[in-house]
Amino acid sequence: MDSSARHAREADPTLLRLKLIGQMEAKTLTGESVLPVGGKTRALLAILALSDRKPVLRSRLAELLWSQRPEEMARASLRQEIHRLLDALSPLGVDVIDVQRHSLALKSALTSVDAEKLLTASLRTIDSVALPDEPLLGELMGVDPALDEWISLQRERLTTHLRQLYEGAVRELTDPEQVAEIAERLLKFDSLNEVAWRARIQTALHRGDQVRAAMLVDEMICIFGSVEGHVLAPATQTLISGLGTENSSIESLTAPPQVSLSAAGSDASFSIPMPRPDPMLVLPLHYAPHHISAVESRKISLVFLPSSCADESLLQQAQAFRDQLELMFVNMGTFDIIASPEVRLSDSANSAVAYQTLGADYVISGNLRAGTDGGENRLILRVLDARRHGVIIWGTHYDFPSSAPEQAQNSIMAPAQAMQWSIFVAEARRIAGRPDSELSPLGMALRAFTLLLRHDSSLFERIDSLLEHAVDLEKDDGTIALIDAMHCYIRFQNEWGAKADAIFARGLRSVRAAIVLMPDLHAVEVLLAAYLVYDPTQHGMALSVVQNAMGGIVHHDRNHQDSPDLLMAGVVMDLLREDMQSANRNVKILLQNGCRSQFLELLRPVFMMVLLLGEEYQDVISMGRLMSGLYPSCPSALVYYLIALTEVGTFPEEAQQVCRHLLRLVPDLTISQVVSRFVFAKPVQQTRLAEILGQAGIVAG
Repeated sequence: MDSSARHAREADPTLLRLKLIGQMEAKTLTGESVLPVGGKTRALLAILALSDRKPVLRSRLAELLWSQRPEEMARASLRQEIHRLLDALSPLGVDVIDVQRHSLALKSALTSVDAEKLLTASLRTIDSVALPDEPLLGELMGVDPALDEWISLQRERLTTHLRQLYEGAVRELTDPEQVAEIAERLLKFDSLNEVAWRARIQTALHRGDQVRAAMLVDEMICIFGSVEGHVLAPATQTLISGLGTENSSIESLTAPPQVSLSAAGSDASFSIPMPRPDPMLVLPLHYAPHHISAVESRKISLVFLPSSCADESLLQQAQAFRDQLELMFVNMGTFDIIASPEVRLSDSANSAVAYQTLGADYVISGNLRAGTDGGENRLILRVLDARRHGVIIWGTHYDFPSSAPEQAQNSIMAPAQAMQWSIFVAEARRIAGRPDSELSPLGMALRAFTLLLRHDSSLFERIDSLLEHAVDLEKDDGTIALIDAMHCYIRFQNEWGAKADAIFARGLRSVRAAIVLMPDLHAVEVLLAAYLVYDPTQHGMALSVVQNAMGGIVHHDRNHQDSPDLLMAGVVMDLLREDMQSANRNVKILLQNGCRSQFLELLRPVFMMVLLLGEEYQDVISMGRLMSGLYPSCPSALVYYLIALTEVGTFPEEAQQVCRHLLRLVPDLTISQVVSRFVFAKPVQQTRLAEILGQAGIVAG
């Protein structure tokens, strides 16, 4: 026992350890009890411990502990309890409570709380989670009616989190043995949990044990049949009907469901959706083959909230922006747009839970502010992660004239496109700890995209493998085809060996497939034109494609002046017409990238090449220094950087260092290989490029 206690102390170096589940405890590093004597003092400590380490207002503490006293008396009593609590904790020798004039907070670095460990548990740490056998803060019930209500909410919060944690594990794990184990643990915690029952039945089906599956169905029906008025969820009904189970008790349990879920403290109720597997992960093995509803819904789900606006005259404009954004996401093909609730929720934490209950992965919100003194109106856009309690993953603003909104100087396409790719990156980061074998085709493609953003040529083979597998598994996904086309385009810029032609041909096939799968996405047409630029015999077709894309962009985006798609189309058009001054102007606007679009960040080396042809050498050098510092394994950026340094001639040592590093990455690089990538340059420019590369130290080849 002494050894175990000593090991626990070594594993938890915090000065104060609080136990709130079951009999309340407060112990020091050495095991000495510092638990206050009075119920109010203990309750004060418990409230601070369950406030997510955020400051709690004194007024809130007074309301919870002395709800039936006048405000002044309650505040006076609170001051006394604060002194009692600090005295009780004085043996610690350090202040573990941050006492401010208007608030109190428990210092996170010095304290640990058993309930907090459960509330922060995740799928990765689920094996270390021990389900509580005793109630939370049971001994504090009866201290005050307001505190009783607060404790009930905290218990519900803990229960909800653990239920969601185990249900998420059951849905996401791919090993049937793990699924069965987690389902058993979930049923011990919640015997009426249909997710767990379905997982047990589906696992039996996966093993081919029809008898076991039928026995589990009978057991489940027996248990649920004893609960008056309970109606099985649609997913459970579908599973039972697929088994063809005959049981007289089923009819009473499969009447049209009227079940609804209300998030604690929320302002509206939402019906429970069908369970939806994670679109980033391969379909769990325990899902039965006939579970069609789960297979069909494999997209990223969004809900667009109505824009909040204090000025009613702007509401129509706000609705127009919302409709336009929704349409842009629909055209991408990778997103499901969920109808937003009629009632807007005021509590951000609870609303995130409610939106997730709707089936939303992300919430797009807008706040429209009227300009003062005739100034521009501002639409503030944010993307919130519903699965992470409403954490903001991206945000920007969009300005337009208050007098004439249609005369906005910027395109709504810029934030919309940045929003889409930011969600893709957020999804890829969320599954970063998963092995490739557990990813769905879309998950593989998004992982490949984030690897591509590293501008590291050593990762090309792995990216290639991920995308090849994704395309083989899902040939009808436009986003996967688009990412594959982008990868091939970037790799072609950095590949000068025998593989270059095959990479180019594959990319051309992928971009054409993406056009078929996403006919309303004009950026794909621009990418096709960018490919055709490299074939002089196809320049006429490239011109037609880019003109068609530009016409479509202008038609669908009334404020198209700085639309990234239109600017990129303009760059391709300028290259075909050999108008490098115009191309440079468009590239410089794209490089400003105020909305932080990862798609545009990926094209930085390409933009360097365009600026180089426009003889903007100082800009290329500045970008080269940045790229070589951040992404030292990007050969194409080093090539353009080296050419600009050599042409300017004022940094000979820097040019030598860049050349040595480039040849370490691509030892067999030759002048003719580099010049072959400048097929759209004038002959005199190609000749000059060859001369510069020779001066820099690259062999003729």
